Amino acid sequence: RTRTHVHARAGALGRCGFGMPPSARKAFVDTLRRLASDNGLEFLALSKDWIIQISDPQTGRLCSIFGYTFDVNPAAAVEICTEKAATSLVLDKHKVANINHSVFLNPAHEMTAEYLPRSGCWAEIQKLVGELGFPVVLKPLKGTGGLDVIKATCWREVEAAVQHIFSHEYGLAVSPYKRIVDEYRCFCLDEKVELIYRKIRSTVVGDGSRSVSALLAGLLADPAADGKALSALAKAAAALSPEELTRVPAVGECVPVQWKHNLGQGATASFDVRPELREQLMALAPRAASAIGMRFCSVDVVEVEQEGLLVMEVNSGVMMDSLIAQLGDEGAALATRLYGAAVLKALGRTT
Repeated sequence: RTRTHVHARAGALGRCGFGMPPSARKAFVDTLRRLASDNGLEFLALSKDWIIQISDPQTGRLCSIFGYTFDVNPAAAVEICTEKAATSLVLDKHKVANINHSVFLNPAHEMTAEYLPRSGCWAEIQKLVGELGFPVVLKPLKGTGGLDVIKATCWREVEAAVQHIFSHEYGLAVSPYKRIVDEYRCFCLDEKVELIYRKIRSTVVGDGSRSVSALLAGLLADPAADGKALSALAKAAAALSPEELTRVPAVGECVPVQWKHNLGQGATASFDVRPELREQLMALAPRAASAIGMRFCSVDVVEVEQEGLLVMEVNSGVMMDSLIAQLGDEGAALATRLYGAAVLKALGRTT
């Protein structure tokens, strides 16, 4: 039993990139359990809830969920989604606008070493970074939640990021750093966008006299502030450079404290999306999902200064834990509706 649990948990973490806190996972499992009960379905949880099976006793049909990945999707499409560079290659081929990701395999990893030339990959990494210019973004080929996604502003930081990622991953992706206005998550099911929200980063507002660090100190000292929000803010502030911390923003200038938009790292969700932008997202996101062959997934789209909308990644693991935690009952209702539609379609039910 222990071996089964370790295998299942490791596999789920491998696909989803990291383990959510047990309380967050519980919200996901409770949503699926309630969904099964409401629809007369049988519910089975294995390996401490990392494997879930929902079956229809009338037809015998089965829907399995491993981690956060639903079996309504083709296995090969899921594998493409798990690798950033593979996703980028497929989207490019289908002419879907996206942030390019270039893959570099680890020369010290026994599974990938033979795929590299004897000259290795460092010269190619240097060449690409030289073409892109600083800053650049380096990240594991597989992962989610913004973990080990590193912005490098000089060669020392590039080399440090490469060594860090290669110390525990078989490969990494390098992409250009984009000046992102906003990031949107689009939940897609069978070529239709079911839900869109905007990810809002933590910000400080300039007063023309205090530095970013002083503005942050004022927020962190607020006794009425939410503890979790303060923790996320402090974590984001710790990643700022000395130059960013000492800068004095103009009066009314909003300065993002984070450069990442992940809800699990302090960003918040908003359903306030401009109508014309919503229309564009509802056209772009299903194109990305269809290009890869995904039926149920979430597509992260960024609005980039002077470039417009670009797909950043397609997620095979559909996670709404942070959304449920932020929105409470409203988030749980949204998750129930979305997961319910996917499970019922997998079981052949149309309603």
